[in-house]
Amino acid sequence: MELLESIEQAFRSVESPAPHELKAIITGLELTSEKVAPYIEEPSYLPYGRKVLYQSEEVEVILVHLPQGRQTLIHDHGASVGCAFILEGQMTNIIYRLDGFGYAQVVGESQLKQHQFLYAPKGQIHQMSNLGEGRMLSFHVYSPRLAGTKAFRTYEEVLDYVI
Repeated sequence: MELLESIEQAFRSVESPAPHELKAIITGLELTSEKVAPYIEEPSYLPYGRKVLYQSEEVEVILVHLPQGRQTLIHDHGASVGCAFILEGQMTNIIYRLDGFGYAQVVGESQLKQHQFLYAPKGQIHQMSNLGEGRMLSFHVYSPRLAGTKAFRTYEEVLDYVI
């Protein structure tokens, strides 16, 4: 069965899944870099490649390609929870909280390697970075599908822009 058909079959009847359910479904897909290779997007308007593989009202499945030395914007996932599986490379996940003025401040980070999972609870603000060698590929599932996401800046970024 083709990858996209497998993804659709795995997620089409999913409703409000818990993180452990998402992990079990992703694990069952037996994903590899080779299986997702035809769907890898090169960066264009964003510093990373992003390809939606499946979408319904309940879930959105995205393949992320983060080249070496690149990072995403600081962002949240709106009302969604997320689960990501690292297919290749390594990811630094930087967690933020907003200060009293609405600027993002770092509160922690974690390192994820190939075959590890990352959970993003509702309301989490984070940034994914690839500080390793080579590209990073990750398979993301969000529930419900992404809507109302926001990007944030640090105070230093805004200050650098103003001055």
